[in-house]
Amino acid sequence: MRRIIHCACATLFLFSVICCDRGSPSEESSKPVSPPAAREVVVYVSTDEAIARPILAAFTQESGIAVRARYDSENAKTTALAAMLRTEHDAPRADVFWSGECFASSQLGREGVIAPWRCMRSGELPDSLRGESGWWHGFAPRMRVLVYDPSRTTAQQLPQSMLDLATPAFGKSVAMADPRFGTTRCHIGAFASQMEWREVGSFQKWVDGFALNKPLLLVGGNAAVVDAVIHKEVDFGLTDSDDVYAAVANGAVLAMIPLRQFPNGESGGGPMLIPNTISLVDGAPHPAEANALMNFLLQPKVTEWLHASRSGNFVIQMNPPTSVRVNSAPNLANSPSPPAMPPDGLALMPANVQSIRINVAEDPFQFDQQVAISSIDETVGILRKACIKEGTN
Repeated sequence: MRRIIHCACATLFLFSVICCDRGSPSEESSKPVSPPAAREVVVYVSTDEAIARPILAAFTQESGIAVRARYDSENAKTTALAAMLRTEHDAPRADVFWSGECFASSQLGREGVIAPWRCMRSGELPDSLRGESGWWHGFAPRMRVLVYDPSRTTAQQLPQSMLDLATPAFGKSVAMADPRFGTTRCHIGAFASQMEWREVGSFQKWVDGFALNKPLLLVGGNAAVVDAVIHKEVDFGLTDSDDVYAAVANGAVLAMIPLRQFPNGESGGGPMLIPNTISLVDGAPHPAEANALMNFLLQPKVTEWLHASRSGNFVIQMNPPTSVRVNSAPNLANSPSPPAMPPDGLALMPANVQSIRINVAEDPFQFDQQVAISSIDETVGILRKACIKEGTN
């Protein structure tokens, strides 16, 4: 689908202005020259701090621009930071919003909290990595997966799509994070919008069946879902791939599959990919520095770092001819240089995690972003209301 993106940026021009010789005082001048003011950028970050902090430090080392970052808790990361941006709208403190998902940024854009922005590489990004009106740009997505304990559950006993979770065969077996927050909120919003596109009223029917199975809805976020599987509270859980990698790195015995939204044979009904996104805060106090940071984060080397990190993010081929293709490693066929070395302090993917790593996302889930965002609050409310009615924990 087409995205209408406004507000062109001029990164090279800004760089030349910043780096040019500003001259020296004439011999006749008797006034001392003031040292240049320290440059900084303020970023609100919902991506894991252990992953984001070394990358932001690399930006400072490369640009000389200091970064002040604000992080938030696991259970309400993006939602809490989005609420803070709304509160500060009349007097913004942040310049950039680095989110672990895309829906909150689009909603903030519709409310005027996020400003349109465009980088020089916008034309290279596939539709799945571009938000409407330039409110966000995406990179290095994670995958929504189904996690399970292979010692208790075989692959043959797993649901094959989200539709199966609303059938009696999978009653009292699944956990998911509270759908009001984070990537679960994105997932349910997108899934609901496509269910309704397939058949009006079908999402409510799915919700009724899902609620009857009394799923665990956990306020601790996606990490809590993984813990519920580890502690045998449920057979499997809907979560993010990086949360499974983290648990396995810490010694848990787990497996996961890319869960489709719809059965095999429905094109565009595969696993959901959720990108990292960056957005320019409306009225950013440091617009030039914000522009520099955003262009830095959209560089291929940052995606390479995230791919190599313990988060295990995907590398998406730029500007594919027809549909999104996902690679397990950077596409360097046209790259003039080898991959950039990861920054100091970045936690890399441990060897014991490689055996469960998902390297390819076949037939990624495709959905109408604008429709999904417009209805997300309603659909999340429908799901929670039904689950509460059926006595879901």
